[in-house]
Amino acid sequence: RILSLAPATVQEGAEMMMMAFDLAEIYRTPVFIVSDGMLGQMMEPVEFHDRPLRELPEKDWTVVGHGGVRPPNTVKTLALDPTVLEQRNLTLQAKYARIATLEARHESYRTEGAEIILSAYGSTARIVKNAIDLLAEEGIAVGLIRPQTLWPFPVAAFAELPDSCRMILTVEMSCGQMVDDVRLAVNGRLPV
Repeated sequence: RILSLAPATVQEGAEMMMMAFDLAEIYRTPVFIVSDGMLGQMMEPVEFHDRPLRELPEKDWTVVGHGGVRPPNTVKTLALDPTVLEQRNLTLQAKYARIATLEARHESYRTEGAEIILSAYGSTARIVKNAIDLLAEEGIAVGLIRPQTLWPFPVAAFAELPDSCRMILTVEMSCGQMVDDVRLAVNGRLPV
């Protein structure tokens, strides 16, 4: 399980890149920026704003030489003790649960009163937003849930669908990878 951020604009890509470094420090895990080819070739202005520095945890895990200040850290590539392996697994599962609770992100767009909710991420979500605006001009109520994190997937966003929603349609440039996550999040309540 690796944090995966999905920007929809070049600006958001720049902001998520900075966020990725913070998240990697906090959770000591890699962070993916899941960008598509269309977004990668766009030229848009980006503004870098001053942002407050996040309080990062102390790096007591580093292997830098202890100088007698703390016990030395060692890196072991092979652990075979079942008790150690179980504890490591439990520690990782707790970390993943914490990440899933604290870091799932999404954007909702025109979902209030929508009969159909579209789900899209990346540059596809930009196209979907334009289509939703055109449909609104025709009096057709369609909304968007745009996952900004692909893992953790924003399951809560799909649990809070308006009562008016009759179905969900995933829109992807790929061959239907996110549709499985949406189906799991909806848990059979609506057709996907």
